Amino acid sequence: MMVIGVIIGIALLLVFTLLQKGKNDSKLGINLSRVHCPKCDERQEIIRKPASKEQALYGGYTCTNCGTEMDKFGTELEK
Repeated sequence: MMVIGVIIGIALLLVFTLLQKGKNDSKLGINLSRVHCPKCDERQEIIRKPASKEQALYGGYTCTNCGTEMDKFGTELEK
């Protein structure tokens, strides 16, 4: 029983650590808020379709309105 508690504690610590990461810290952070396109301010879909391998691995969006590629925090990516 104690082993299960330790495993759950470590898992919670990991989740809270990832939630604390900002967009400047790591690609592994978690964004729980909605993302808007930095160019046209279009709200992005909750269920995303990755357009590249990087978007599939680390998260990110391609705006359906203007085609801008952005990371999971809504910052435009350089091409």
